[in-house]
Amino acid sequence: MNKLSSRHLWWLLLIYLFSGSLFGQAISTLAIYRNEDIGVRAAFLPTWQIVTSREQAPDVLKPNFPANKGPNDSPLFIGIHDSGQLYIRLLTETYFDDLEAYGSVMAAGVVSQGLEVLSVKLAQDESALEMSYRHPQLGLRFLERVALLADSQVIRMAIWTSDNGWNDFSRDIASAFSKIELLDAVKAQSGWQPLWADLEQRLPGENLPGISIASSRPSPGTPQQCPDPSSSMLWQVDSEALQSRGVELYLFGAIHVGKPDFYPLPDEIEETFLGADYLVFEVDPTTAEQPEVIRTMQAKSMLPQGQSLEDVVSAQVITDFRRLLGNIGLPAENFMGMQPWFVTLMLTGLQMNAMGYLPQYGLESYFLSRKPAATTILELESIQQQIGFLQALNAESYLAYTIKSFESGSEEVENLIAAWKCADKGPLADMLFADFDDDTLSAQEKADMDYLMEALYTRRNVDMAAGISGFADARPGRYFVVIGSAHLLGEQSVITHLRNEGFSVSPVSISP
Repeated sequence: MNKLSSRHLWWLLLIYLFSGSLFGQAISTLAIYRNEDIGVRAAFLPTWQIVTSREQAPDVLKPNFPANKGPNDSPLFIGIHDSGQLYIRLLTETYFDDLEAYGSVMAAGVVSQGLEVLSVKLAQDESALEMSYRHPQLGLRFLERVALLADSQVIRMAIWTSDNGWNDFSRDIASAFSKIELLDAVKAQSGWQPLWADLEQRLPGENLPGISIASSRPSPGTPQQCPDPSSSMLWQVDSEALQSRGVELYLFGAIHVGKPDFYPLPDEIEETFLGADYLVFEVDPTTAEQPEVIRTMQAKSMLPQGQSLEDVVSAQVITDFRRLLGNIGLPAENFMGMQPWFVTLMLTGLQMNAMGYLPQYGLESYFLSRKPAATTILELESIQQQIGFLQALNAESYLAYTIKSFESGSEEVENLIAAWKCADKGPLADMLFADFDDDTLSAQEKADMDYLMEALYTRRNVDMAAGISGFADARPGRYFVVIGSAHLLGEQSVITHLRNEGFSVSPVSISP
């Protein structure tokens, strides 16, 4: 198994399989806050709900949010524990002095509001302070950590609950503080708040306990240069039957996660999509919002009562799984009741989120959000079918691949996405398919990969091509079909099957 490239898991979870709705269901196992504008990320356990505006907040928390709060204004968010008794808040504000003086002013402000200061701790290098205080009348206890930046701004993170519940929530409190980080803020882009610019140089000493600087990535440079700027992931399908029925048919190769800078798409793609009468997905994303589908997903994603992940995969995989989650500060016990296939989605969602790729910026989400009201949504598969594909996979192999990919797959993902953005079809296909012909694989590894190819690519392509060719007998209009990019690449692609059935399939050029 260790000879297999981590590419296989990204092949499975990034390009080929699943609508963004199913992928998003896995990511929503965690409560995630991400602010690309200022570079802040927080990933909490699923016991938290993240609120970022007055409109989202319950009545008791509405006073904490300014009426006209923007997405980058403080507080950035308030996290609400499922118990309804534990809260966490992140904010920033201006202050002109050293941190010890700020702590004195903060303590005086706390006392003036009828609260009692229990303790104040100042880091030895005076880079951070921690204050504990309580509200005797309301029976609430607070813990707040503060860092003073060189430009007279402070970062404040507070958590609070009832006096009686403080000890009960000690683990949640420690976990919440450890999971907030300032992500990629060391190279602030134009338009970011000055607070976050060059933060690595300005946040002194040991930083704020529980708040750390993520690894720096290069600041955006010149735009990506594509080998063929006119290439796109859009194809037009044609035939006499389609013309006689008044049907226009287009195929678009998507990926199911993305970033805001993916958009807008080239004009030729935008105009083709906006003129469509029918928007066709692998799976209708709106079905994921239906209560019965959510209940089905929740039921199928969990192991039978009394069974644990330890009962269905090897001790070595469990050891690696516990180590991985420990490294990112998540207790493995919270996930031991999940089906292995759902754990793979959850882990991949975490990794994609860490890289900034989210399902809400995936192509399905983008097209759905901009769909004209008159456009009808159709689907080629169903969520139930896609869950079935996952359930049939070898739990041991694919969870092991996921763990390996989590730790080593980031560069390969970036290369895949760069090739997709350029519609550089040859290199993209090479990256996706090369390892399936690897002669160094063991017999078991080869069998695993052959099954993966057959179950998730070959058979599905046959079925998708049949569904797409059926539009030749459908109602007149323009059909815009959005499916995973790899279904449109390779020798056994959907495009190959359509051509074998007598359709012409031509790539659409875009304006450089």
